[in-house]
Amino acid sequence: MDRIYPAQAANQVRNVQLIKGKISSGEVQKSLDYDRMIGGPSVNNGKNLQQLSNKLVPSEQRLSTLADVFDDKTLKRMGAVECATCASRTYQDKSDDASVSFQAPTHLSPSQAAWAVISHEMEHVSNEQADAKEEGKEIIAQSVQIFHSICPECGISYVSGGLTKTTTANKTNAYKDVMTHQAVGNLVDMML
Repeated sequence: MDRIYPAQAANQVRNVQLIKGKISSGEVQKSLDYDRMIGGPSVNNGKNLQQLSNKLVPSEQRLSTLADVFDDKTLKRMGAVECATCASRTYQDKSDDASVSFQAPTHLSPSQAAWAVISHEMEHVSNEQADAKEEGKEIIAQSVQIFHSICPECGISYVSGGLTKTTTANKTNAYKDVMTHQAVGNLVDMML
């Protein structure tokens, strides 16, 4: 909320300098008379000059000024007011794999959750690949799903969790038993 863009600040400073320069040179009365003629903004003999030059809201009044314009949900989405639901959301691994992260409930902000959950699921992927190699199995398929939800309080979309699925099978070699008597004819069946 404290951010002022350089171009905006430069324009405001330039406007204040122009108005102050007109007051000191007596041109302000001429321009005010012209503004009144065409129905534009008017300054009552410089009394409202400070109001024109001070377009920034003091920091202690910013939240109340925003609350006059926006509803509570929008203020939470903008980050001006803290969302209690997002502040209390925790992530914990529910699998039986003790070597991955999030064994204890961990709080993550909505902006951090996406990368943390993806990283966590990739830990599951690499662990499953290592287990399959150790057991002499081959991986048939692996998939990772990332779930998204929307906070009911503030309306921000966040990553709510993930799921890794791995399908493995025992390694088999169809040509291994070709030379044994029981396997004769397993590779080619012919009729004579």
